[in-house]
Amino acid sequence: MQAMSSPATTPNKALRAALIMLPAAAFVGLLTYGLSRTGGPPAPGDDAPGFEAELLEGDGDLSLAELAGKPVVLNFWASWCGPCKDEAPWFKAAHERFGDQVHFLGVDINDARTEAIAFTDEYGIEYPSVRDLNGSIKADYGLTGQPETFFIDADGKIVEHVPGAVPNEAELMRLIERLTG
Repeated sequence: MQAMSSPATTPNKALRAALIMLPAAAFVGLLTYGLSRTGGPPAPGDDAPGFEAELLEGDGDLSLAELAGKPVVLNFWASWCGPCKDEAPWFKAAHERFGDQVHFLGVDINDARTEAIAFTDEYGIEYPSVRDLNGSIKADYGLTGQPETFFIDADGKIVEHVPGAVPNEAELMRLIERLTG
């Protein structure tokens, strides 16, 4: 025969369950609130978030505003990132083809300067890159990783965003032709 629960143990079980569920519910609520406040990356049609950052090579800073008047291909990368290595030759070729019509700008994130410079040297990247030392550019663009690329028109509006690596060189060229067409 099974013993019946005493009335005194039923409220204890309910209290224990509530004490376990309350923090979990609070966590889920705060997570949902936090994610809704970030809004994710800027979308096509949005203004590209402005920034000024230290140049990877040479002295001084570069701001996105300095590139106004021409479309911009903004590529977030890191020297240790495998997909960044895969797409680097495509960006080099695109810069050689479209460099007089479009500004190319790299944003190096989570990297040491020496490794980042070695990366640009290895892949023959001749366009400028800036360093996102405090992660503010990464945050403003809602990055979830690297690489990510934003295609920005001459008026500073985002035309396209590719999270992750650009699929292939032909797609990169097509997206840039869209900016220049």
